[in-house]
Amino acid sequence: MVVNFLVSGLLAIMIFYSFGIAINVHRTLDKENAGKLLRKLFPIYFLWGIVISITAEIIYLLEGLNTQAFIMAIIVIGYLYSRQTLVPKLNKNRDLANEGDEKSKKIFSSLHFQSVAINLIQMLLLALILFI
Repeated sequence: MVVNFLVSGLLAIMIFYSFGIAINVHRTLDKENAGKLLRKLFPIYFLWGIVISITAEIIYLLEGLNTQAFIMAIIVIGYLYSRQTLVPKLNKNRDLANEGDEKSKKIFSSLHFQSVAINLIQMLLLALILFI
């Protein structure tokens, strides 16, 4: 099925981005430049996730695979929430934290944890789709 290539591809992108790109950006660049680069990359990463997962969801719906379509809908919501809500809040709180605002440091840490958790759950759901 073509849709399995989309799901596998999306999972591969997520693994590569999470464990290849993001980690190595922080290891290679200073804090300021790592932040600048990731601010450019994350919205694109989430946009591709939205496009690929909506496409897969539509295919699953057309094929009558409602369980897989439902799981993909959850994944789409995670991407939309991450891109449209979390990224702006993360950026705002990172800026305030860099200016010395202690409350914003805690908020940033909490939001970052939430973002990572969503990403990991999405990866697990994609793996689940491939095995059902």
